[in-house]
Amino acid sequence: MGPTADNIVVGLQTNNTVKVGVYGTAEGACTELGLTEGGIEITNPREYYERTADQYIGILGVDKIKERPTVKFSVAEATLDNLRLAMDYPAGALVASVLTVGGNPTATELTLFINCNSVGGNTRKYEFYKVINISGAGHAYKKNDKTLIEFEFLILQDTSLAANEQMFEVTDSGVDTTAPVVALSTPVDGGTVTKATKGTVTWTITEAGEIDENSVVYGETVLIMNITVPATATLVAGTIVYNKAAKTIVFTPTDNWTASDSLQAIITTGLQDIAGNNLAAVKIEQFSVTA
Repeated sequence: MGPTADNIVVGLQTNNTVKVGVYGTAEGACTELGLTEGGIEITNPREYYERTADQYIGILGVDKIKERPTVKFSVAEATLDNLRLAMDYPAGALVASVLTVGGNPTATELTLFINCNSVGGNTRKYEFYKVINISGAGHAYKKNDKTLIEFEFLILQDTSLAANEQMFEVTDSGVDTTAPVVALSTPVDGGTVTKATKGTVTWTITEAGEIDENSVVYGETVLIMNITVPATATLVAGTIVYNKAAKTIVFTPTDNWTASDSLQAIITTGLQDIAGNNLAAVKIEQFSVTA
């Protein structure tokens, strides 16, 4: 009996993710590939052996003898690291801004995560325990158009797991209605930074899902105000970096801290997670500079 297949097309939305890492890597430490184009196709061809007997005309039964599931999608972000992953080259093939291609005989075993919307406003997570990249890494540079990189992953059987659970897992979760929580962690509320340095200030976010990075904007949702003279409080010049894996926001001042200054660290309710839950209330904490 010939192979049959189940095809599933996953329609990713703006806030959904595709992440990949070396086999066994936790989702938080995986690399996010960026925006996809045209959804994601999950195909599971199967082959069956038909059991027959000479004295019977029909088929007595079938035994499934093979499964060959794959995941296919195109990524609309032609970074060198995405090209490296699509061509199945190790991290060492990319040094600074140079990708070296050729002579990589061993397929890299990876773990793949897909987060997408499900029915009824729920979220759905696919975890493919062990995959290898079998794509041709096709891409074309076109005038006035985006460059798409083609990915295809073959799903392997992970024999380290229990029987009948060795291909992948699909989990539906309820609608996320929980607001994120944020607090200063370095320094803590009421703590100090060292004068004449550019000591960083860090907020740690408590959130089960992902934070909407578009909502993390210095001067709008994230502020550090110099309130040494309250009547003329000013925004401290500097930059922030959001660490998705650690769920932290780190501020680095442009200039050294001035001795004995008083400051407020403020996160507004504009900060939100990817489910659209905003911070429940403005978070205002204090710190100062050593004398």
